[in-house]
Amino acid sequence: MNWTKEDLAYLRSLRGVVDSDNIKIKEQIKQELATNKYIAHVLHNIDLEAMNASPDEYFNVNIFPYYIISPTQHNVNHFICYETSFTELDRYNRTEKYMDIYFYILCHEKDAIDSETGLARHDLLAALITDQFNWTNLFGKKVHLVEDKAGVTDEDYASRTLIFQQVTDNTLVKTKNSVSRLANKDVVV
Repeated sequence: MNWTKEDLAYLRSLRGVVDSDNIKIKEQIKQELATNKYIAHVLHNIDLEAMNASPDEYFNVNIFPYYIISPTQHNVNHFICYETSFTELDRYNRTEKYMDIYFYILCHEKDAIDSETGLARHDLLAALITDQFNWTNLFGKKVHLVEDKAGVTDEDYASRTLIFQQVTDNTLVKTKNSVSRLANKDVVV
C-alpha cells in the first residue's frame, strides 16, 4: 500500500479533530504538563537540564501518554506516565460517564530523595500533579483526586499512582456513514 501525503495528514489531524475523548484528554494533559517547570525540575533529568530544556522537551523521555517504560535504563531516570479510562454511570444514564485519569509516577531508588527539599521524589511529583489538576475545570467540569496510592514496581522504582475522576458528557461520535452512536444505540443523523 502506498501512503500519500494526504493519508499522513489525515492521521496527524486526529490529534485535534477526532471526537475521541482519549486523544483529546491526553493532549490537554500534555499541554498542561508542558507548562509546568517545577515538574520538569523535579524529574531531574541531568541530560535535559544540561541542555536547558523546556518542560515540553521531557515528553517521550520522562513523560509518556501510556504506561510502558523501557526495561533497560542507562541513566537514572524518573517517569510520569498517564492514561485515561471511561465507564458509564449506570445503565439508565446515557448522557454522562465517569472519566478516570491515571498518573503513574516512577522514581529510581538511586535518586529517590530530592536533594533540594529532602522529600521523596515520587511524593513531590504527586503533590505537583495534584496541585495542577485537582478541583480544576481543565476538562470541562471539576476533576478531583479519588485515589493516591504508593507502591513499588520492582527493586529499582518507588511508585505513586494518582487517579483523578470526573463525571463528563458521554461522547457522540459521528462516523463517515452518518451514523452516531449514543450508549450503544445507533441513531441516523
